[in-house]
Amino acid sequence: MKKIIKLFIFLAILFSIFNKQIVSYAALHFFSKWIDREVIVDKFKINYTDSLIVLDKVQIKNSKEFYYNNFVEIDKIILNYNFKSLFTNLIIINNLIFENPTFFLELVEKPSVELSPFNTQKMYDDNVGGVKKIVKTGHDKIWPKKKRDVNFIISEVKINGTKVFLKTFLSKVPTEIKLPEIFYTKVGNGATDGNYMHHKDALKLIYYDLIKIIPDLELKNFLKKIYNYKSLLGELSESGAY
Repeated sequence: MKKIIKLFIFLAILFSIFNKQIVSYAALHFFSKWIDREVIVDKFKINYTDSLIVLDKVQIKNSKEFYYNNFVEIDKIILNYNFKSLFTNLIIINNLIFENPTFFLELVEKPSVELSPFNTQKMYDDNVGGVKKIVKTGHDKIWPKKKRDVNFIISEVKINGTKVFLKTFLSKVPTEIKLPEIFYTKVGNGATDGNYMHHKDALKLIYYDLIKIIPDLELKNFLKKIYNYKSLLGELSESGAY
């Protein structure tokens, strides 16, 4: 979500300066490079008067090693931003709406890694990069010092009609899951009063709720183990997100 928010901030500033069509092509190219995935949008609409951005039929492509062609398909994304805030230290997005998103999540089994003569670790990978962040086989990577993030706050986030197709090696048939309407208020990364949900916690909460309603008990227990379900719940409780 962080990369998506930064993209919209980038777009909003450009929209006030350049031709709409040029900006739409440049933004899609920029976003594709940013997330290292191809992004396709059927229609890109800009309304300067209402500070509104609308994207129709959005597709984010999967890498070739996975079964599905797309990682995400979204009927419509609607974003309404506060134009004056673009020139302050806190970007304000009034509303962010995702209409009928479909996620294609895949989990694959990789060759096991021998940690010692008596200790072998099973390895997995997914198309969202979540497993790689959890399953560790060596020292933590030393990241360069981060530049100052762009602070933002979204007053309201709505995700309607979410559908998930979960494909794993445990079953030949993907598991289809429908999530109830998701609604958050004050999601961001840098509200000055601290009264907000961090965008990472919002994503963790969605994943937590997804695993909770999986009907297949074997699959549910497996995902709880792989994604450190108890630890995830603890992190959300400590942050006040759950």
